[in-house]
Amino acid sequence: MNINATIVIQAFNFFIVYWMVRIFLFKPIIAIIEHENTEEQGLLDIINQQQKSLEIQEKERQRHWYICQEYFNTHQPYRPVDFFFTPEKIDTIAKITHELSPDDIVQITADVYKRLEETIKHVH
Repeated sequence: MNINATIVIQAFNFFIVYWMVRIFLFKPIIAIIEHENTEEQGLLDIINQQQKSLEIQEKERQRHWYICQEYFNTHQPYRPVDFFFTPEKIDTIAKITHELSPDDIVQITADVYKRLEETIKHVH
């Protein structure tokens, strides 16, 4: 194999061009890529922190909701069972109202209103 001077000069020129491309082209590009990667990682960290913060806030909101439910369940006003109207009671009331005069109905309504008002006064 015959090696002449042109092959050596071409190899020397190749290494000089490679060195120049590496310093002047690849180095800035690699620096830009690394900078973008660090910014992206920073944004991902911020997103993860916000997600954790939202999870904590959601758990706190659920805890407050549960506390409110428990409070209202334990502090609801007393309602006797016969306060609610059953179908039988509605039928009885319908029969009675047919037998009563309008003045009697007004008097009964006033009595019921007065009793309800007294009951509501005692509720906290």
